[in-house]
Amino acid sequence: MTKNYIKELDFILFSLINEYENINDGVNFYQEEAPKSTKEMVTEMVIAKYSLKEWEINVLFHHLLIDKYIISIEPLTISLEGIVFEGNGGYAEKSVQEKLENARIKKIENDLNKYSFGLMVFTGVVAIGTLISAIYFMLEIWKHFT
Repeated sequence: MTKNYIKELDFILFSLINEYENINDGVNFYQEEAPKSTKEMVTEMVIAKYSLKEWEINVLFHHLLIDKYIISIEPLTISLEGIVFEGNGGYAEKSVQEKLENARIKKIENDLNKYSFGLMVFTGVVAIGTLISAIYFMLEIWKHFT
């Protein structure tokens, strides 16, 4: 059974953009432990929300890198395409658009098959009519010379 990671990818991209916007807000000078990186914070949020394994989250980060919606994770660099893509609905909207496009293509294919069958019938009728007229004129020519 395959798992669909559309919600998780959208959440990761949204969280990365949110962290990127707030990266310089609230600097802690007296923190006992080293500050968490953006990837670690987003990874913890995804684990808490979706209960994914860390290797799955790494694959999702890699998917975002391949799609060029993020340029790098540490230091966090998000591409303009990533911001625009997330603003336009992200992977969920992309999935909906792909489904609509596939339905449109299926409808066009069905219409094409229907029209193709009609054209084949029309061609058959024209061929039969041409054959009948050829036989008629051959008989007329044969009568004329005999």
